Amino acid sequence: MGKTGLTLSILASKRSAKSKDTTSISTPWRGSGQPVNIKGPSSSCSDVVSPQKFRNGEIHNWYRIKLGYSDHLVAGLLEEFKIQPDQTVIDPFCGTGTTLVECMKRGIDSIGMDANPSSLFSAKVKTNWRIKSSRLLALLEEIRDRQRKYLRRKAAFREDLTYQYIEKTGMLDRGWISPEPLRKAIAIKSNIADLRTTAEYRDALMLALIAEVIDEASNVKFGPELYCGPAKTDAAVFAGFSRLVESMARDLNIVASTVYGTAKVVQGDARKCDQFLINGAPRKYAAVICSPPYPAEHDYTRNARLELAFLEEVTDKTTLRLIKKQMIRSHTKGLYKGDNDHKEIAGNVAIRSIVNRLKRRIKTKTHGFARLYPIIVQEYFGGMKRHFSSISKLLVPGAQCAYVVGDQSSYLRVHIPTAEILSTIAEDVGFKTVGIQHWRSRWSTTTSSEIHENILLLKKV
Repeated sequence: MGKTGLTLSILASKRSAKSKDTTSISTPWRGSGQPVNIKGPSSSCSDVVSPQKFRNGEIHNWYRIKLGYSDHLVAGLLEEFKIQPDQTVIDPFCGTGTTLVECMKRGIDSIGMDANPSSLFSAKVKTNWRIKSSRLLALLEEIRDRQRKYLRRKAAFREDLTYQYIEKTGMLDRGWISPEPLRKAIAIKSNIADLRTTAEYRDALMLALIAEVIDEASNVKFGPELYCGPAKTDAAVFAGFSRLVESMARDLNIVASTVYGTAKVVQGDARKCDQFLINGAPRKYAAVICSPPYPAEHDYTRNARLELAFLEEVTDKTTLRLIKKQMIRSHTKGLYKGDNDHKEIAGNVAIRSIVNRLKRRIKTKTHGFARLYPIIVQEYFGGMKRHFSSISKLLVPGAQCAYVVGDQSSYLRVHIPTAEILSTIAEDVGFKTVGIQHWRSRWSTTTSSEIHENILLLKKV
C-alpha cells in the first residue's frame, strides 16, 4: 500500500500513562518525509488563528476520555491533509471532541457525532468558547458561598437521581465511589442546578465536576478497562472542582483573542451518518479524522457509567439500553436480538476465516460470552461497512480520511487485523486505500503480545 509523507515522531511525546493491563511502547508513525511542523497552520491561514498559543492541552484537559487518542495526532493529520479554513472536517466518533477542538484552534469548521451522551456533553462544552471567563468565576464564587448549605441537605442528597442510580446498581457497594466524596459531589451538582444562569454556564461547571469525580474523587481506575482502586474515605472535592473551573477560565482567556473555527455536535448512530448530518447539503465534508471502537471487550458505556449517572442520562436499564443500541457492536455485552449488521459482510473472506477460527476454539470453552465472539466480530465489521456507506454520501470527491484503530487478540488470542479488514470493507463502498501507517504499540499482559494501533488512510473516490 502507498505511503504518505508524514512522520509523527513528535506525537509520542504526550502519551497516556501506563495502564494496569498494558504498557505503551513509543513506536511513532513513520512516513518517508520530514517531521511535520504542528506549531501552526499554513501561511494562508496564519492570520486567522495562532496555534502557538496552545501548548499545554488547553481546552482538551477540561475532560479527556481514558481511551481517547492524542490531540497531537489530530494536529499532525490536519497538517498532512492540508486542511484550510474554507473546508469542513467531520468526526463521526467524536468522543469528547479532540478532533473538533484541534480544528477550532486552526480556524477550521467541523462537525462531530457520537452515540454516548456523556462524550457528547463533553464535546459540546469544550467547543463552546463563547462563555466568559469572568462570569464563570463569578458563578464559582456563588457555589463556594452556598456549598455548606447544600452539604447539610441530607434528605435531598438521597433523593438525587445520581445517588439513587449509583446505590441501586451496587456501584456504591462495589466501591466505584465512596459515600463521603459522593455526598460532596452531589452537593456541588445540586448547587450548580440551582444557579440563576444559562445552560451553557451550568454545563461548563458540570463538566468540571465530572472531571474531578472521575480523576480524583472516585475510586475508579482504567487499565484499560475500568476497575476500582483503594477506597477513599474522603476527598477534597470542592477544592479540585474549583481548580478545574479556574483552569477553564484561563483557557477561555486564551481563546478569546483568537478567531476560531465553528463546531457542531450531534447525537446519533455512526451507521446512519447521512440521516443525521446531511442537512440538505450532501458531499460537503473535505476530511474525516476519527477513532472508532475496536472489536474488543471495551464497554464504553461502562467506562463512562459515573459520567452518565451524574448527567442523569442513565437512570435504569432501559435508558442504558437505548444508548447502547445506537452504538456499533464492538463487545459482547452490547449485542441485541434483531442485530443483523453481519449480513453486510457475508462474503468477506478475511472475516470468515477469523470467525471459523473462533468457532473452533469456543468448542472447548464453557463460559457463556465465548459463544458470542464469532457473532460480535461479524456485527462489528458489518456495522463499520454501514458506516462507510453512510459517510461516503457526505464527502466531497477526493476527501481524505483517517481512521485510528487497533489490532486485537482479546478473543481467545485470535488475531484481528482491524485496519486491514476495514480497508477492504471501505474499498467495497467507494473508498481508495492510501495506506495503513503504524502509530504506536502497546504490550498486552492479557495475551502476552504486542498490540498495534494503526491509522487507516482512505480517500473518497
